[in-house]
Amino acid sequence: MWPHELSGGLRQRVMIAAALSTEPALLLCDEPTTALDVTVQDQILGLLAQLRRDLDMALVFVTHDLAVIAEVCDRIAVMYAGRIVEMGRTQDVLTSPQHPYTAALLASAPSFQKGTGRLEGIGGQPPDPRAFPPGCRFAPRCRLVRDDCRTAAHELTAVGSHATACLHPELLSAVAK
Repeated sequence: MWPHELSGGLRQRVMIAAALSTEPALLLCDEPTTALDVTVQDQILGLLAQLRRDLDMALVFVTHDLAVIAEVCDRIAVMYAGRIVEMGRTQDVLTSPQHPYTAALLASAPSFQKGTGRLEGIGGQPPDPRAFPPGCRFAPRCRLVRDDCRTAAHELTAVGSHATACLHPELLSAVAK
């Protein structure tokens, strides 16, 4: 059998087997369920969870799929334009975002809890990676931007139970109320 003859789920299983052949302590899963139907996606996630337990191995998921993150990850790091903008326990970040990009990302994703309301888009364009703007890289697209956001780069700072790179997380909290 040739690789192009395998289903997407079987190809993922082959890649997982190849990655595990070296008995790693850490398995990096880059978009492990992309382009798989929900049944196969569930099987792959179940397989990875079982392997994690059986082999006492850590997993790092790189994905844009918030449903997968909510299901399988203990901690989350949200990145924008190559920088971590928020980090913490998955449940805390997903239910109480402290960075405008995280909040906008969550508002743009479908959710059964939200009902049938309209999804919000994130206006503007991502920055050109050859010429990042000074200050916060999300500032040109941020609806809560202030002048200092455009000039002052901000490192992760503890806010509540997680960390954010936003200079003004209190603005996001005020809008949410």
